[in-house]
Amino acid sequence: MRTDKQMYKILEACPDWFFDLTQIANPGPCSFPSMALKEVEVTADGVLEPQAVDQPFFFVFQAQYDDSVYVRLVLEMALFQRHHPGRQVEGVILFLDSRLDPKTEPWRRVIRVYSVADQLSELQKRTPKRPLVSVFQPLTESSDENLALNAAECYHHIVDSELDSLVKNVLADVFVSWLEQRFRDKGKQEIEEMLVGALPDLTETQSGKDLIQIGVEKGKAEGKAEGKRDSLLLVLKVRFGRLPEDILQAIVDIESVERLEALTEQALQIKSLSEFDAKA
Repeated sequence: MRTDKQMYKILEACPDWFFDLTQIANPGPCSFPSMALKEVEVTADGVLEPQAVDQPFFFVFQAQYDDSVYVRLVLEMALFQRHHPGRQVEGVILFLDSRLDPKTEPWRRVIRVYSVADQLSELQKRTPKRPLVSVFQPLTESSDENLALNAAECYHHIVDSELDSLVKNVLADVFVSWLEQRFRDKGKQEIEEMLVGALPDLTETQSGKDLIQIGVEKGKAEGKAEGKRDSLLLVLKVRFGRLPEDILQAIVDIESVERLEALTEQALQIKSLSEFDAKA
């Protein structure tokens, strides 16, 4: 699975989670930018930068197997400290699993190393409903069956949390992206069916918007009542979950392409299912 991009998105949105994962003392507010080290054209993908000038910078690598990861991280740390004399620097590697660690000598002696799976397992025992635990479930849950059963609940923990709405959207997109990678044999509609029901906020993620667009384009392509009806049903399911029998029957009874098109437009604009009127 591709994880680097998503991991950096998570740490950019929630820098404090780095300290939750590692149990390193939190130095206070931090940001997580990439940083160009121009002397040899090296760019550090992620650096935790504390606002407090007396606190160390943390150079962070998120790694699957990579036999050069220690050397690259030490190089970045050395270049940074050369340009910022007096600032303390620490290197951290977050391996998804401890078995992926190449344990390169002598550099492993100056780098802190953590297994994301092990750290999350400990966090889950203490606070199982934390968004930090939930967002990683597509990576850490070993059973596909359990993941499929618990995906909606995990998603709920993210979108119903007290985090900032923009942060929740980032985390939700990461979760759905990893879920799609985990279940490569499933199409977007099957992923949607795994999550939808109690999750109307799926429409706020990019994957949810993609699902809605698939339904709209399908209706346009087929151009007949059946295609328009399928398009309408998919949009309603993505936005509001399982549909009441009376609404389903009302839609099934509609033969007019124009009416189905109008209802699809309505379904995209309303804020709750109570505003939807298939019989008008």
